[in-house]
Amino acid sequence: MAAVSTVTNRRRILAGFMGMLFLCAMLFSAFYIAAESHHDCEGEDCPICACIDQCEGVLYRVSDDAPAAAAVLLPVLFLFLCELSQTSCILRETPVSRKVRLNN
Repeated sequence: MAAVSTVTNRRRILAGFMGMLFLCAMLFSAFYIAAESHHDCEGEDCPICACIDQCEGVLYRVSDDAPAAAAVLLPVLFLFLCELSQTSCILRETPVSRKVRLNN
Protein backbone atom coordinates (compact mmCIF):
# COMPACT_ATOMS: atom_id res chain seq x y z
CA MET A 1 0.00 0.00 0.00
CA ALA A 2 2.86 2.39 0.81
CA ALA A 3 4.57 1.74 -2.53
CA VAL A 4 1.44 2.76 -4.43
CA SER A 5 1.21 5.94 -2.36
CA THR A 6 4.79 6.98 -3.11
CA VAL A 7 4.33 6.33 -6.83
CA THR A 8 1.14 8.41 -6.81
CA ASN A 9 2.87 11.19 -4.88
CA ARG A 10 5.79 11.21 -7.31
CA ARG A 11 3.41 11.45 -10.25
CA ARG A 12 1.56 14.33 -8.62
CA ILE A 13 4.78 16.16 -7.91
CA LEU A 14 5.99 15.57 -11.46
CA ALA A 15 2.67 16.77 -12.89
CA GLY A 16 2.81 19.92 -10.79
CA PHE A 17 6.40 20.57 -11.83
CA MET A 18 5.56 20.09 -15.50
CA GLY A 19 2.59 22.42 -15.15
CA MET A 20 4.78 25.11 -13.64
CA LEU A 21 7.33 24.70 -16.44
CA PHE A 22 4.52 25.00 -18.95
CA LEU A 23 3.30 28.21 -17.29
CA CYS A 24 6.83 29.67 -17.18
CA ALA A 25 7.40 28.92 -20.87
CA MET A 26 4.16 30.65 -21.75
CA LEU A 27 4.82 33.72 -19.61
CA PHE A 28 8.46 34.15 -20.64
CA SER A 29 7.53 33.82 -24.30
CA ALA A 30 4.97 36.60 -23.95
CA PHE A 31 7.43 38.81 -22.03
CA TYR A 32 10.17 38.24 -24.63
CA ILE A 33 7.88 39.19 -27.48
CA ALA A 34 6.80 42.34 -25.65
CA ALA A 35 10.37 43.33 -24.78
CA GLU A 36 11.85 42.77 -28.24
CA SER A 37 8.96 43.97 -30.38
CA HIS A 38 10.76 47.23 -31.30
CA HIS A 39 14.28 45.92 -31.92
CA ASP A 40 16.57 47.07 -34.73
CA CYS A 41 16.09 44.31 -37.28
CA GLU A 42 19.27 43.24 -39.11
CA GLY A 43 17.41 41.91 -42.13
CA GLU A 44 16.54 38.45 -43.32
CA ASP A 45 18.75 36.47 -40.88
CA CYS A 46 17.90 38.42 -37.72
CA PRO A 47 18.35 36.14 -34.63
CA ILE A 48 15.91 38.19 -32.56
CA CYS A 49 13.19 37.75 -35.19
CA ALA A 50 13.89 34.01 -35.18
CA CYS A 51 13.45 33.90 -31.39
CA ILE A 52 10.25 35.92 -31.65
CA ASP A 53 8.94 33.43 -34.21
CA GLN A 54 9.73 30.54 -31.85
CA CYS A 55 7.99 32.32 -28.96
CA GLU A 56 4.95 32.98 -31.13
CA GLY A 57 4.91 29.28 -32.01
CA VAL A 58 4.91 28.37 -28.32
CA LEU A 59 2.06 30.75 -27.63
CA TYR A 60 0.14 29.49 -30.65
CA ARG A 61 0.45 25.89 -29.46
CA VAL A 62 -0.48 26.90 -25.91
CA SER A 63 -3.57 28.81 -27.00
CA ASP A 64 -5.21 25.53 -28.03
CA ASP A 65 -4.43 23.99 -24.65
CA ALA A 66 -5.24 27.00 -22.44
CA PRO A 67 -8.50 25.62 -20.97
CA ALA A 68 -6.82 22.30 -20.21
CA ALA A 69 -3.84 24.09 -18.66
CA ALA A 70 -6.12 26.18 -16.47
CA ALA A 71 -7.99 23.06 -15.38
CA VAL A 72 -4.70 21.47 -14.33
CA LEU A 73 -2.85 24.46 -12.89
CA LEU A 74 -5.61 26.05 -10.82
CA PRO A 75 -6.14 23.04 -8.52
CA VAL A 76 -2.37 22.62 -8.17
CA LEU A 77 -1.99 26.29 -7.27
CA PHE A 78 -4.88 26.03 -4.82
CA LEU A 79 -3.36 23.00 -3.09
CA PHE A 80 0.04 24.71 -2.96
CA LEU A 81 -1.47 27.79 -1.30
CA CYS A 82 -3.39 25.63 1.18
CA GLU A 83 -0.23 23.73 2.06
CA LEU A 84 1.67 26.99 2.44
CA SER A 85 -0.94 28.39 4.81
CA GLN A 86 -0.81 25.21 6.91
CA THR A 87 2.97 25.41 7.10
CA SER A 88 2.91 29.03 8.22
CA CYS A 89 0.52 28.11 11.04
CA ILE A 90 2.91 25.45 12.29
CA LEU A 91 5.97 27.70 12.26
CA ARG A 92 4.57 30.40 14.53
CA GLU A 93 6.63 31.41 17.51
CA THR A 94 5.60 30.10 20.90
CA PRO A 95 6.97 30.85 24.34
CA VAL A 96 8.73 27.50 24.25
CA SER A 97 10.39 28.22 20.89
CA ARG A 98 11.47 31.65 22.16
CA LYS A 99 12.76 29.94 25.35
CA VAL A 100 10.71 32.12 27.68
CA ARG A 101 10.63 30.86 31.22
CA LEU A 102 7.12 30.78 32.67
CA ASN A 103 7.26 31.08 36.46
CA ASN A 104 4.26 30.72 38.74
